[in-house]
Amino acid sequence: MAIELKQHYVAFLDILGFTAMVRSDVTSENQPHLGKLFRCHQSAGNIFKDDPYCTVTQFSDSIVVAKPFEVNGFEWFATKVAEYQRLLLDEGLICRGGIAVNKHFSNGTFTFSAGLIDAYFVESTVARFPRVVVSRDLIDLIYPDQDEYPKFLIKEDDGLVFVDYLGLFKDQGTEKLTTSIVEIVLGLTASKRPSLREKGMWLSSYSDAVLGTELTPPRFTGGNIEKGVGGQLK
Repeated sequence: MAIELKQHYVAFLDILGFTAMVRSDVTSENQPHLGKLFRCHQSAGNIFKDDPYCTVTQFSDSIVVAKPFEVNGFEWFATKVAEYQRLLLDEGLICRGGIAVNKHFSNGTFTFSAGLIDAYFVESTVARFPRVVVSRDLIDLIYPDQDEYPKFLIKEDDGLVFVDYLGLFKDQGTEKLTTSIVEIVLGLTASKRPSLREKGMWLSSYSDAVLGTELTPPRFTGGNIEKGVGGQLK
């Protein structure tokens, strides 16, 4: 294998709530989280197997997916990342991430990658919610001077573009998908931690927009709020 940096698509994904899952399993006889995470890891091999040059590496709560760059390969890459997100959802798990393009080298045990640094930066500083955001540089490269994007991508009101992991697979196992989302949203929005509640609110809004659910609770109650008025001016 030649030791050489080459242009790659790189996705960095972070499984949310991983620390709590590990702590729970350490004191549990059944260790349910270990089992579901390992099942997801095994299934990831099947999701990305169509491209023998696409690699998947998982360590702790982080997943790195890399594929050699080619302009017409982005849709396949982004769609497969979305499929992995859907797999996690079916197991009651959510992730946040970033996708970037830059020079990358990995042989399975050693990684040296500007693409990974860029994707991690997007995940850690921009993504914020349970979404995988595509870097601005990558968007400009694949879709220069374009305001509308293909159906596998969604542009949000904050200007960021993310992979539509709900819409792409909404017709597959719809009941299970909805059940998983409801359970996740209820768990997050019931948390006393604002960072978790906002993730639950975001996921409920995303689900309402794409799947037609009605999960988003009213943001304001009590006080001088009048029922039925909403945000309209009198």
